[in-house]
Amino acid sequence: MRKRGGSTVGLMHERVEGLEHAAGPRPTAGVGVIVPFDFALDRELWRWVPEDAALHVTRTPFVPSPVTAEMARAISDPDPVRRATRDVLEPEPGVVAYACTSGSFVDGAAGEIALTGVITEAGAPRALTTAGALVDALKVLGANRVAVVTPYVDDLTRMLEEFLAAHGVETVGSVGLGLLGQIWRVSYEEVVRAVRAADRPEAEAVFISCTNLSTYDVIAPLERLLGKPVVTANQVTMWAALRAVGRRAVGPGQSLVQGAVRGPSAHLRVVPDQPSAPEPGGSGGGSGQALHKVRVRLPDEAGALARLTQAVALAEGNILGLAVHGQDSRSVVDEMFVGSARSADELAEAIRLGLGTDDPGAVLVTPADPHDLVDAPTRALDLAVQAMSGGDDAALARGLGALVHADDVRYQPAEPPPHPHVLAVAAPHGGWLVAMRDWAPFTVTEQARAEAFLRATEVEPVRPRWDIVTLSGEELVAEQASGDELGPVEDLLCACLTALGPDGDRAAWTDAELRSLLITPRGPALLVRDEGGAVVALGAAMEEDELVLLVHPHYRGMRLGRWLRRRLGERASLRV
Repeated sequence: MRKRGGSTVGLMHERVEGLEHAAGPRPTAGVGVIVPFDFALDRELWRWVPEDAALHVTRTPFVPSPVTAEMARAISDPDPVRRATRDVLEPEPGVVAYACTSGSFVDGAAGEIALTGVITEAGAPRALTTAGALVDALKVLGANRVAVVTPYVDDLTRMLEEFLAAHGVETVGSVGLGLLGQIWRVSYEEVVRAVRAADRPEAEAVFISCTNLSTYDVIAPLERLLGKPVVTANQVTMWAALRAVGRRAVGPGQSLVQGAVRGPSAHLRVVPDQPSAPEPGGSGGGSGQALHKVRVRLPDEAGALARLTQAVALAEGNILGLAVHGQDSRSVVDEMFVGSARSADELAEAIRLGLGTDDPGAVLVTPADPHDLVDAPTRALDLAVQAMSGGDDAALARGLGALVHADDVRYQPAEPPPHPHVLAVAAPHGGWLVAMRDWAPFTVTEQARAEAFLRATEVEPVRPRWDIVTLSGEELVAEQASGDELGPVEDLLCACLTALGPDGDRAAWTDAELRSLLITPRGPALLVRDEGGAVVALGAAMEEDELVLLVHPHYRGMRLGRWLRRRLGERASLRV
């Protein structure tokens, strides 16, 4: 179309000339990825990928099977893997990665090598698997003992442990979720809980298995929590594949990705010192992900939570945990743990914008402790145990402060006047424990938690105790063993052997052997003491449903063995 005077044609000509001089698309390093048919986390894979790299993803054919060893072998069968490799070669990737943990370890170390051979023979310039990448990652980290978390059933988890053992890696703790499908639906909260349960002090790293298990946002917080590297299936796959094409994965705070290799820890599950929190209004100290606690006051109405989660998403935040606090009859306070590269002030402003409010008090953001990723009941129980173990009022104040995220907790003789930023509970020994917090008002839910916390710490542990009167009229006392009665139990053993005469072969017992008699896998032993406190009888439920009964020679014929047998039998059905 020509406009009078030719101005339109001239303008179009100028624009075309400008485009002709544009640089055009930059060359990228291609990574071919073969995933199982049910893989649902394409977006998570891309989060590790830098801008100058690209993923080309294809899937294996559908298999009508739950997630078992049978399915793992079906999706790693040479024929479908060979076809999938050829499908993904057209964009000319520099490497082809088989992204399935179980499919690459199910046939052991030899099976993993054979699988990479199939991919290479199909035309891939280089090949790797998730299981092979895991072995390489653990070597780089110097980890020879690991704790393992899987979503699998037990036999598949055992196969992973055997695969690691074949590469010289010992599994010192493991948790399997026992899932047969829809693994991508497992929440971050469930992942964190499983990692805490699987971790052991002697573990040098933690591995979270399965490429269909979402983990990106919990890796860095878990590493800060445990003080050791945490590696995951998708992470090691992308780390190894990108290394193969000369690129570096993107993963703020992740030891493997950032090359922050730790040596063995010199302490047992102690949380390392955290960097100091940024000053209010500061930039947060860098572009990496940070963990924030976000409190938002919302009307108690349908759709309010949906608007909030959308606002967080628009603010480029990732919600890692959520709890709802009661406020009053018209509103609630939603407390979230959000991973975000933004500073606290920037995140708060973005969420307020998304909610359409300009009230500064409606959205409050503060740095969070990775411990808080654990669900609230577990966190409260942990703090109660710590407070009781501390044995003094200072430990109680510290526990209360951590529970309600107070800035300060003090004792004072009188109850303070009501104030939104002050929480007061009656102290066990008189007076009041007063928690204060500037950054957010306390909620009625936190008041209830604080009162329940104090009640829990006041409970005195009760050990079962029974009074026994023998046939001769002597009064004895029975109670559960604590595990520290090594000397009295050794005396009882010696007395029993001496009564056997020449056949009673005296032996020396180690403390570990004696303790294994006192505290067995079936529970504490029962000890019977005389008036002087000496142990005169012992009953213990051992493995393989057997009982051990020891009765001092002076008390035989007084039916102590029968009494112990009956009490232990109440725990379970046992044979002697």
